[in-house]
Amino acid sequence: MDKQVEETTYGQRKKLFIKTYGCQMNVYDSKRMADVLAPHGYVLTGSANGADMVILNTCHIREKASEKVFSELGRIRSLKKNKTGSGGEMIIAVAGCVAQAEGKEILARAPFVDIVFGPQTYHRLPEMVARRSRVRNKSKATHGILDTEFPPEPKFDFLPAPRANGSTAFLSVQEGCDKFCTFCVVPYTRGSEYSRPAADVLKEARELVATGALEITLLGQNVNAYHGDAPYTSERSSSGVWNLSRLIFALAEIDGLERIRYTTSHPRDMDSALIKAHRDVPQLMPFLHLPVQSG
Repeated sequence: MDKQVEETTYGQRKKLFIKTYGCQMNVYDSKRMADVLAPHGYVLTGSANGADMVILNTCHIREKASEKVFSELGRIRSLKKNKTGSGGEMIIAVAGCVAQAEGKEILARAPFVDIVFGPQTYHRLPEMVARRSRVRNKSKATHGILDTEFPPEPKFDFLPAPRANGSTAFLSVQEGCDKFCTFCVVPYTRGSEYSRPAADVLKEARELVATGALEITLLGQNVNAYHGDAPYTSERSSSGVWNLSRLIFALAEIDGLERIRYTTSHPRDMDSALIKAHRDVPQLMPFLHLPVQSG
């Protein structure tokens, strides 16, 4: 961890406002951003007005997505000016798929934005905040931080333990897509398909149930393409990879988990094993979310 992060942010309470656009994956990501920043004094607030940090977690799927982001940035800029004028400070950050696709343009068109980062790098948020502070202290000029890499290490390895905020919770098990449908930008903004190891998914699910979750929705841009490494047990030697069906059967064995859902799935990856899971797992809800425009 960046030493300056510890020295300058621990012990201070700061207001954090996150506006989330788009899919359930972004909802999950926004919660994890808050989890990452919480040890550094950031507490969620319900309004951008008066916030110390504002994050727009964006979606690139909707029509005119970029222009909606720039419109919202214009409104937040005025809030930042007001706070600066009264002796305060506001960090403005743009996250998500618009940031991934158009990060350089965001900094060019909106130089008052402090940080731009993609969906795969939000685990580095504390370091980005520290870098931004160092740059600002050295120069009065604005130098926005841009981090839209696809790092080789999975971000999940660097996230704190999750906590449920109620009886329902999201759990990301798969990201990215290799389908390259003509109508979709996901392969370009989220990258190629990646599945979390089954042991990590089961561990996070148990933590969510232990903190109050009764229902878990498994998330992925193409969730039924899940192919995570099997846990290190005697079974590993005969089957090194679990599909979504096998994962669901294992999740159903967790005491206290009453309902399981998953979204979004792709028709190409629907198989007989997953259909059997719907038949044989009482906790699995009778619900499918399919992109019908995929053909």
